[in-house]
Amino acid sequence: MGLAGLVFLGLLVWLLRKVLRAARTERDLEGERLSGALADELRAAKAIAAASTAPGPRLVIPEPASVEPLGPLDGADVRGATAEHLQVIESQALEREASLRLSHKGESDVPRRIEVLWAKSTATHAVWCERRHAATLAAAAMTREVICVVRVENGKPGERWSY
Repeated sequence: MGLAGLVFLGLLVWLLRKVLRAARTERDLEGERLSGALADELRAAKAIAAASTAPGPRLVIPEPASVEPLGPLDGADVRGATAEHLQVIESQALEREASLRLSHKGESDVPRRIEVLWAKSTATHAVWCERRHAATLAAAAMTREVICVVRVENGKPGERWSY
């Protein structure tokens, strides 16, 4: 046991010397990094960051430009829908928007609006995602997104489902 203990202590001392040498080398490399070509820029950037009194980045929200209201399909991703189904989707969205306006008449302080985010279609069905904007400024955070499906029969809407 005596010889094995001496060998273990010898390995331990050797390993500790290697760790200390690696730590010194790392410290020297870190010191040299700050004296290279970009050291002045790094110091200047650190000084600017330290002198900055602003608490952090600020979010700037531009005022909405007064433009004409968009149609329900303006800005929608319609790559997967046929032109015939897009007409059905637009008519359904406008119809739903009108019914929402009538149901909240008098209690709304902003115009109700439905925005179609994307639309896809198959041979018999059209599917789209509606973003239904809130009726009041107080409820602006309650904007909902609804998936709608309609069966299209001879270019006219048939059954409709919403999820």
